[in-house]
Amino acid sequence: MPARTVPPGAEDRMTTVGGLTLRHIEMGTGPAVVLLHGWPQTSWAWRKVMPLLAQRYRVIAIDTPGLGLSEPPVNGYDKRSLARDVHGLLDALDHHEINLVGHDLGAAIAYAYARQYPDKVRRLAVMDDPIPGLADWDDVKGKWPRWHFAFNALPDLPEALVAGRELTYLRWFYRNAFRKEAIGEEDARLYAQAYARPSALHAGFEYYRAFERDAADNRRDQGRLDMKVLALGGEHSPWRTYLHEQLKDRAAMIEGDVVPDCGHFIPEEQPE
Repeated sequence: MPARTVPPGAEDRMTTVGGLTLRHIEMGTGPAVVLLHGWPQTSWAWRKVMPLLAQRYRVIAIDTPGLGLSEPPVNGYDKRSLARDVHGLLDALDHHEINLVGHDLGAAIAYAYARQYPDKVRRLAVMDDPIPGLADWDDVKGKWPRWHFAFNALPDLPEALVAGRELTYLRWFYRNAFRKEAIGEEDARLYAQAYARPSALHAGFEYYRAFERDAADNRRDQGRLDMKVLALGGEHSPWRTYLHEQLKDRAAMIEGDVVPDCGHFIPEEQPE
């Protein structure tokens, strides 16, 4: 069982909705800001950001379905289904209007949430990962350092090769994939412990195996999002301005920016 990692002063909660139990960490008061992490991370990715936001907001960092301490989803790993799971949790918590932030694969879930529940998202921020099916998606797959898009999506093989070697595999991404030693050894071990749970290891790969369905879902949406959208990339990340380019024709009000002196792991490298 992974450690119950919680920033000082935060509440660690488990809530069951529709038969699915999700872990969420909360702190602060005010309008709701919901934080969705990416792979290979958990809600611990937001530990440096939460105290900063909690000065003005009620901050809710969720272990997305299947990862961390959250149970595997009932209806699959496509990002629209995962967004519906997140919506069910927030509805149960009585948060009906939110500011929504997603990093890495959390950005794809956040986008799917905003598409399905546009009246419930005041502002949307997405960080440093391409969204399946949007502009230039077909050119993204398979290119370095995106080889893991293809490997992680293979049936069964990733689980067989990575099980028992979670730290070895995941540490490569933390230290080498985007910027050397972006995540320290202690935090790398916490993440590896979380993904050592067989269901979580499998869930992480299922997120990638759902990309083709995600792409098909996103291609069907041709209208623009009406809320304000912020698209961020790290200066030393291969994605840099990628999300802004993908979303500039999908959002009526969009701002893009590059976070200086930063790689892919923006919430941990440059939390301010």
